[in-house]
Amino acid sequence: MKALCGMLLVVGMLFSIANVTTEGGNVTELFLNTTQNSSYWDGFYGDVVLGAGFVYTEWVTGNNISLLNIDAQDPPCTYSSISMRVVAANASPIALVLPLAAGDLSILDLMILDCENGSSTFTATSSFALTYGTYNNVPSLYTLANGTPSPYFREGYLNDANNNLVFVADVVDDRPNWNGTTSDYQIMLPNNGSAMQYWLWVDVLYTCVTPPGPGHKDHELFIFPIGTYEVVTGGSFDAEATVRNRGDYTEDNVLVFVDDCPAGFSCGSLLIPKIKEGEEEDVLLQITAGAIGQYVLTVCAENEDADYCREFILNVLPECETDDDCGEDEYCEGGICEPKKEEGEECESDAECLSGVCSGGVCVPCETDGDCADDEVCTDGYCEKVECPCGVVENHVCVPYECCEDSDCKVDEFCISHFCVEKEIELLLIDGTRVEGDTGFFQVLNNKGEEVGGADVFTDDEGTVSDENGYASLAFPYGGIVYAYAEGYGQIAKLYDIIKLGFINVEGEFAVVGKETIIRIADSRGNPIAGATVIIEGESLISDGNGEVRYVFETPGPKEIRAHKMGYLINDGEITVGLVPPVEEEVCRFPVLLNWIEIPITGLPTLWLIAIVLGIFNFLTFGRRIKGDLLEKLLKEKKHDYEGVLKSKRREQYIASIVYSFAPVVLAVPNIAIFSICFMLNIVVLQAIGEIILVIKSIGERKL
Repeated sequence: MKALCGMLLVVGMLFSIANVTTEGGNVTELFLNTTQNSSYWDGFYGDVVLGAGFVYTEWVTGNNISLLNIDAQDPPCTYSSISMRVVAANASPIALVLPLAAGDLSILDLMILDCENGSSTFTATSSFALTYGTYNNVPSLYTLANGTPSPYFREGYLNDANNNLVFVADVVDDRPNWNGTTSDYQIMLPNNGSAMQYWLWVDVLYTCVTPPGPGHKDHELFIFPIGTYEVVTGGSFDAEATVRNRGDYTEDNVLVFVDDCPAGFSCGSLLIPKIKEGEEEDVLLQITAGAIGQYVLTVCAENEDADYCREFILNVLPECETDDDCGEDEYCEGGICEPKKEEGEECESDAECLSGVCSGGVCVPCETDGDCADDEVCTDGYCEKVECPCGVVENHVCVPYECCEDSDCKVDEFCISHFCVEKEIELLLIDGTRVEGDTGFFQVLNNKGEEVGGADVFTDDEGTVSDENGYASLAFPYGGIVYAYAEGYGQIAKLYDIIKLGFINVEGEFAVVGKETIIRIADSRGNPIAGATVIIEGESLISDGNGEVRYVFETPGPKEIRAHKMGYLINDGEITVGLVPPVEEEVCRFPVLLNWIEIPITGLPTLWLIAIVLGIFNFLTFGRRIKGDLLEKLLKEKKHDYEGVLKSKRREQYIASIVYSFAPVVLAVPNIAIFSICFMLNIVVLQAIGEIILVIKSIGERKL
């Protein structure tokens, strides 16, 4: 009973199809046993073709049987005999440690429990010949075909030197297998209760043909290994085959074709007109794939005298696995991308319909609002736009805006971007250098971007009114703040980063060689500009916190002074440096206290001339005046001898006239500050004015 349990693991199954991916992307067909489960064993079967020879990797998880066609290494010579065995190990071929030995069943028994263990499965022994050597007493079994043990499908169990598991299965030629079809091998592989990885390849034993003796001639064609191809169902590809003439004759009219092309496939052929002995020809056979699956195709080359066939593996992959693998207007069904269905056609899923909605087995435009665009609703199975004149449609519902026009808001508000916002104005600088005192060209706009005419635009120094387009011009102020006011909006202040004016000032009225000169940098308000770079005679100085630099000039003459600082426009300055301080030029002022007239002292000779002339005038008029006064006095006193009296008083009159008229001029001669000619000239002028007044008065009295 235990042996029967082990064999049924592979052969007692019904048809259930799945897919498995092998190394290199090969897709194999799985047939799962639904009548008797085996969580410790998987089965593999398929055809073996001679080609490049590949190593395949498979995972054994239990309860699976997979179709796996294997590409074996073609012998490098013409062989007289060949035998092959499928080898499966839980280590790669290069990781096996020789020598191999007959399998130790106790290792399998520790892995697998109950009737599925190694002792219950491998109940026979036999010998296996491999390229690694010949091994006797190998635990063996025969898997089933058509419900009974098949003498063709023998399997053995071995271990390498590290006790890795090694299983071998005979390769036969198209024998009836477990599911009623034919295959070249069947093999069972166990796991240890969880998924195990196996490496599968074909071990090939062959005997090369001894070359024929002299004079022996044959017709012989040969096809080199073709390799494995993959193509999606319905796709086309070119199978490349190389046909060689290994015979001793020129072969004519060699037909290359695919023998027994599978149903649903399209297989091309090609006629080679001539192949000389020892030469070869490459041919391309166009093949269009049919149903999904793994196929062994046979390419043959033949003419009337020779023929040769070569098998190769073709994996026909599904065009798609999910709907995402297909185009926008297609869906995936049975591995093929099918066109999506129109409204009213029968369906099984939403993905089958162009509308994306399958309801009651029929494609319809919509069933719920969610089947429509976000701005639509489902009405009687059709999507219709949501009416929303002043709002936005979100999730199939009209969400109204706060406003759509100004009339929806308060009087002092605008409707902007569908929100009621307070009316505001903005002052934009259209043109201008932003230099203090230069004219700036401004525009007043409201927060809707409209021009505001009649707005007051002003600074602390001046103001103007914007025109009908909101434009206004005025000078940039010292502080950089420009104000704007419009009725209904309120007042705003805009601070502009302006360039202030700067000036260079020299302390005192002159500079002298060798003496320290203080140079001050200040703005238009007299505020010091600290940190300014001042350039004098090629030397750079930095102004201190008072805006000052100190410099000693070594040579006389005009000197240019330049200064600059970020944010300031400082005018250049010039100073004349002298050897000694200049003498201050004196000025005579008339009258001396009122300063109505100023006469420079540089005109000193003129001042003396004026003083002398006026002194003579005063002498003459004063002498006549005092003589007349004395005569008038004598007449009033009735002095009869008035002429004698006048003669006796003449000297006194003369001396008095000289002292009165010329004393100021004489006092100015020593050039003492308080008695300078400038001051004394004031006295002389006042005397002359007084004399003129008295003369005029005397003349008036005589007329009366």
